[in-house]
Amino acid sequence: MFQVAIYSARQPGLLLKQLIEKAYNPIVTSQGGEGLQIAAFLGSTDAETSVIDDVPILDIYQVCALYKKKILQGFIIPRNSFRNHSTLINSLRLLGVDVRDIYITPSLQPQNHTYSEQEILSLVQPWLSAKYLSYMEYHIADHCNLNCKACEHYSGLVKTPRFPNFEKFSQDLRVLHKFIDDIGTIRILGGEPLLNPEINRYMVLTRKLYPSTQIFVVTNGILLPQMPEDFYKTMREQNIYLALSLYPPMSSKLPTIKKLLAEQGIPHYIGNLANTFTMKQTLRRAPTPDWFLHCFQAQCHNLYDGKLAVCFLPFTTKYFNEYFGKHLPEDGAIDLYDQGLTTEILKERLLTPIERCRYCQAPVEVAWEQMHRPSILSDWIADQ
Repeated sequence: MFQVAIYSARQPGLLLKQLIEKAYNPIVTSQGGEGLQIAAFLGSTDAETSVIDDVPILDIYQVCALYKKKILQGFIIPRNSFRNHSTLINSLRLLGVDVRDIYITPSLQPQNHTYSEQEILSLVQPWLSAKYLSYMEYHIADHCNLNCKACEHYSGLVKTPRFPNFEKFSQDLRVLHKFIDDIGTIRILGGEPLLNPEINRYMVLTRKLYPSTQIFVVTNGILLPQMPEDFYKTMREQNIYLALSLYPPMSSKLPTIKKLLAEQGIPHYIGNLANTFTMKQTLRRAPTPDWFLHCFQAQCHNLYDGKLAVCFLPFTTKYFNEYFGKHLPEDGAIDLYDQGLTTEILKERLLTPIERCRYCQAPVEVAWEQMHRPSILSDWIADQ
């Protein structure tokens, strides 16, 4: 039997265990294939119970130790449990797991759902070939109305308003959908996305192509009281969440914003007050991109002008380079229109550091403030 660990001992993981033991294994073994043995759940060892149905709950270090000893051969992630855990793949890789030993399921249906034989046989999919990403984001404005120092989108350095062309973006998102037809979370951001007068069109399009995705509009909130009624109506109709990045200039206005969102019936998330930012950009090229597997932004996959990249930096670094006359790399994005591109090639490249990664290092915390006018290097680089 092929020994595996299931991510999460919660409901999706327990349902997957039941499906494997009662449906998948009987079908596969009857056809001469190898069944799966659930050797462990990957979860928190702080839980009240450490064993469920005779299967131990182990933390990531324990399951990876078993993998290194070849006691475990693979890891299976229920898609339902993975929508908000975009760093899991790199965490496993950092501990020595080959990505080809990581698998994911389709979205699991309720326990009373009757699965067809084909659905059962498709229950375990290699991560690299599954048309799924846990997270993606895209800009609908590169500029901003707050212009924070150390913003790695370099929004304060954008000299004139910059919006994508909606028709071109619509085509790009449809092309992406051929390779990735399900995404756990999509964030619509900038810059400041509320500056884009066509924001409603982006929300409608994204929901149409990704009906089960959790979609957020990420804003600093300055323009919320001025937004027209049809903006809020579209958010409600398309089931879009609002994520408020709370910076000091808006802290006193938080009660007003909360009241507005409640009156409009908008589900929302408000982050903690951001009194600090982090800087991790450097002008010194590292010999190797060692920070990549530790970097949470390495899972902030960004769609921009027909290309997808591990993060937004291949697309926003141009503003830094232009403003300061520097030459940090702007490479590494995947052209969605390349001949021969497949889901597996795309996802492999998203797991591969790019040259720009050599100019990132461990973050340095700095106090939040707005950038200088004109801006200076210390607004963006801690170790200049």
